[in-house]
Formats: sequence, C-alpha cells, structure tokens
Amino acid sequence: MKCIYCLKDLPDSSFRKTEHVLSQSFGKFKNNFTLNKIVCDACNQYFGDNLEIHLARETIEGMKRFDHNLKKAKEYKSPGKNSRLTIKLAEGPFKGAYAFREYSNVENNIILKPAAQIGFKKSGKSEYDYFLLEDIPENEHLLKTYDLKQKKSIVVLGCVFEEAQKYLAEKEIFFHADGSEYPMTPGADIGCKVEWAINQTIYRGIAKIAFNYFAYWAGSKTVLHEVFNPIRQYVRYGEKAAYPIVITLEKAILGDEPTVGKRRLGHLLTIDWSKNKLSLVAQVSLFNLMTYSVIIAKDFPDKTFCLRKGNFFNVANQEIMELAPGF
Repeated sequence: MKCIYCLKDLPDSSFRKTEHVLSQSFGKFKNNFTLNKIVCDACNQYFGDNLEIHLARETIEGMKRFDHNLKKAKEYKSPGKNSRLTIKLAEGPFKGAYAFREYSNVENNIILKPAAQIGFKKSGKSEYDYFLLEDIPENEHLLKTYDLKQKKSIVVLGCVFEEAQKYLAEKEIFFHADGSEYPMTPGADIGCKVEWAINQTIYRGIAKIAFNYFAYWAGSKTVLHEVFNPIRQYVRYGEKAAYPIVITLEKAILGDEPTVGKRRLGHLLTIDWSKNKLSLVAQVSLFNLMTYSVIIAKDFPDKTFCLRKGNFFNVANQEIMELAPGF
C-alpha cells in the first residue's frame, strides 16, 4: 500500500490510524469525511504533532473553537510567548496593552491576563505606547519620542516592578514605582483587537485539509499522480513550490454572503477548476472566517477531469451539507 503523502510502499499494518479530512479539533461531525488506508500512521502522527496543533492553538480560527463550544474552556492551552496571535486591549484606560488568554481554575473559564510589558505615555496625551519587555526600544528612541519627566509617564503591567526596573536600567532609564496596577478583574469582558501572523506552518496545515478533501472525492489512485507532488511535498516536508500554494482571499466562499459581516457558522471546503481552467483549486474557510485558496495541481493536464464539489460543515448541528452548484 502506498501513502498519498510520503509515497512509501508500506505494509497494511502501517495504516491503522484514520486520517480525518478536517481535524477533529474543529468539530466531530456526523458521517464525517475520513481517509482510510491511504495515509500512513507516520504521516498521520507527523501532521498531528507539527501542523494541526499549531492550526488549532495559534490562529484566530483556533480561538473560535472555544467561543462556539467545540472545546471546553478547561482544555485551553496557551501557546506561550512564541504564539502567532497578538492580543491588544481595544478599549479602557490601558487601551493598546498586550494581553494573553489563559484558563482560570477559579473562574472555570478562559480569561485575559496582561503580558509582561511597559507603557510609555505619549507627549501631551493620556494614552500609552506599550512594549513587551524584550521589545523595549533603545534609550535614544525613548527619550526622543516620549516625555519621561511628565507625571506617570511610565506604567508597568503584567510583571513585578523590580523586573521592569531592571529592563529599563539597561536602557539607562530610571524610575520609581507609582502604584499603577492592571485594572482587569478575572473574567472581565474587555474588547480586544487580535492580530495574527500566518506563516508557512499554518499554510501547510490549510493545504493538508485541502488535499485531504480532494483525495476524499478523487480517490487514492488519482492523487498519487506526480502532478500533485508540489502540494504533497509542501504539506509533508515543507518544500516550497515555484508558486504560492496557499493564498488568502478577501471574499466569502458562498455567493450570498458579505465580504465583511455576519456569515453562516461552519466550515467550508470546495474543489473546482481555476477561472482560467488550467489548475485545480480548493477553498478552505474555517468557521467561515478567512478564505484560503489552495492550488491542488497547477496546469493540470487532463482537461476532461470533472470534479466540482463543495461542503458546509455545520458547527451548530454537526451535520455536513452538500453545496448546490454555483455555491
């Protein structure tokens, strides 16, 4: 038996695990789409440890799993300092300050906590610019940009005063404690602005969902063709193709939904020819948020190949619906 990702000929005993088209981290659906006996256990394990974990924990889509009860709050695990997600307060007296999510045993919920940072008051204003401790600018920039002699020109959040004092001393900035404390209470509902960086690990996780979906409908014999090697190598080994395999689009997949605004709650997967009828392209949208376009095969040689599919994974009732032609 040959694995559709590593292309190794392996015994039947190497295909014991079930590969889900869409990771169960994003929901367990009725009559779920699965791949059996075509993705080897080694590849399955690799994807779980190296792609799916990051897609689930370090993306805006991953955060939505807790908002829509696909995951219980106590299951939340913070990605830590190296997270691709950046959370900033969007309102209140500490607007612009960095925060992170953490599960609280006391609140039995996911709460916001301040990251270790220092804020510098803008000249003539009441607002602050915040910097994580490791990102504090050099002395010259601080003195040029901020009036550090004004009252409460420096505020410390998320760390003990002595730690902040040490960081600033290295920049030759010295100050005394002013009693400023972070005003949030556990479980406080404070508006946030979430920014995130989508790197190749996240793109590879999206490409795997797309290729899985294509394999589910096209079958293992089709996807073993060498024309699919670029996406296969990208997903399994991180080898980049001569073209971007995954790009983001500023549009909704469903034609009757807005680019910005409320959409149906669920995941969307589609397969179709590109507009120029040269390449096979998939679309992936988790929680119907961002749309990812994935090139399954560029310049696909068989122009008679016909596979136009679309499915909506309804998060509310765990059912998978087939999309009508035209989506």
